[in-house]
Formats: sequence, structure tokens, C-alpha cells
Amino acid sequence: MVMKSLIVSDIHGNYDNFKKAIDENSFDKLIVLGDLFNYGFYSSDLKDNNIINLLQTYKDKLILIRGNCDKYINYEKTNLYAHDLITILFNHHEVTLTHGDRYSKGFLPSYHGDIFIQGHTHIPLLSKERNIIYVNPGSVGNPRGESSASYVIFEDDKITIKTIGNKIIKEMKI
Repeated sequence: MVMKSLIVSDIHGNYDNFKKAIDENSFDKLIVLGDLFNYGFYSSDLKDNNIINLLQTYKDKLILIRGNCDKYINYEKTNLYAHDLITILFNHHEVTLTHGDRYSKGFLPSYHGDIFIQGHTHIPLLSKERNIIYVNPGSVGNPRGESSASYVIFEDDKITIKTIGNKIIKEMKI
């Protein structure tokens, strides 16, 4: 089954940009590659948190990855589950999803798919090397370098990096 996914990373508490990425797109899967909040974020009551509430709204469509800044989130209290690393079959490809602080381009896990998607750097990337497609959506909440707030759309046989506002940064037919 071919699906359309919205892939975001490194929200860092920027609910407005996260919500804009969701509102700008239709999707079958929402993949969040971690860093929901800033490092050291801790809250005993996440029930009133906009980002957590939005994730819960899409729980049936959600694949959530734990980022290095998410270590104080008690996912049991949120009724959400976060993976550290997962490889799934998606759009006829084996796709490995991780935050990027432990595994990344150049430091791959022993088993990985033909598409490797990570966040963590806050800089968008879409490249193919040695039969592996590397994808980084950049940061929807706190872009670095000269990049803009960005995310990825993975649909059928195409991966597209877009900015908030739907401007295409880079696209690759796979």
C-alpha cells in the first residue's frame, strides 16, 4: 500500500510551526523524529501541553521517535510510545527512522533500510550515496545555518523537503 507521510523533526516547543506543517498537508502517516521540546524540558503534567495534545489527535497515524532532548518526557503519562530506532516497510522501501544523535549518515546501525531518515542536525538533507537515500527534514521549530523551518513529504516514489509555507527546497524521485 502506498501512503503519504509528513515527516517532521526538532520541534523544540514551536507549536505554531508544527501545527502549520500539519495544516498545510494531508497525510496518512505523521512521523516525528524527536526533540519535541528544548533540552531539559520537564513537566509532571503534560495533559495541557499543545504539542502532546496534537500528537494524541494523530495517535492512529503517528510514528514517534525519541530525541536526545526528550529524555524527561514520561511517555506512559501521555499515552504515546516513542521508538529509539525503527525500520518499517513504507512505499515499497525499507525505511529506517531515528533521531540522529546515536545513528546518522556515516554511523549507521548494523541493520538499516535503503532509505535512512534522521533529524537532530536541524539542517535539511536529501541525497543518495551507495544505494542509500539519506533524508533529514531539518527542523520545523528551530532551523540552523541558513535553512528555513522545514519538513518532508514522502509520497509514492517521491521525497520532497518543504518549508513552512510550502516552498519546495529539494525533491527526489526514488
